[in-house]
Amino acid sequence: MTYHDDEIKKQLKELYKKWPEVRRFLFKLGCDSSNAEDIFQEALVIFVRKNQDPTFNLTVDPIFYVRNTCKLLWYNQSRKEGKRTTFELEQDVIALNDDWFQKEVQLGIIEKAIEQLGEQCRQILQLFYGAGKAMSEIANKVGLRNEQVAKAQKYRCLQKAKEHARALEVEITKKSLR
Repeated sequence: MTYHDDEIKKQLKELYKKWPEVRRFLFKLGCDSSNAEDIFQEALVIFVRKNQDPTFNLTVDPIFYVRNTCKLLWYNQSRKEGKRTTFELEQDVIALNDDWFQKEVQLGIIEKAIEQLGEQCRQILQLFYGAGKAMSEIANKVGLRNEQVAKAQKYRCLQKAKEHARALEVEITKKSLR
């Protein structure tokens, strides 16, 4: 068992102590007892999985992360069951001012936009922004003539990624207005 596993176990113990608080919170949203337990368990599983991702950086107290995850899971479930109207859900999501939620949405959009790029573009952007490599090194790794060609290609790739991200944002906005 690693230090990280011990830390997660410790956090889970603390989160289980907060179960009554989360249950009351879900009841206020219209969730019944059996659904509340299931949603809480699912939120804890999501929390553990996210903590196992080395790129995940929790910027809020774990209880806030789990509580908001519960809220979103409940809204999603109740929307599917027709218990809440889409408009109410959208109003609640718009009212969320949590920075982490906005960051998660933006990161999701960026990831999808980058996935839509070609392999060479993904590689160039990952090497430059992710690994912090110099343009001359990037040119050699991806088979471009020189540093100037690599810079120009990086610029084009970044513009494509921004276009894809804008299109995804428009698509998300249109879906939320339905």
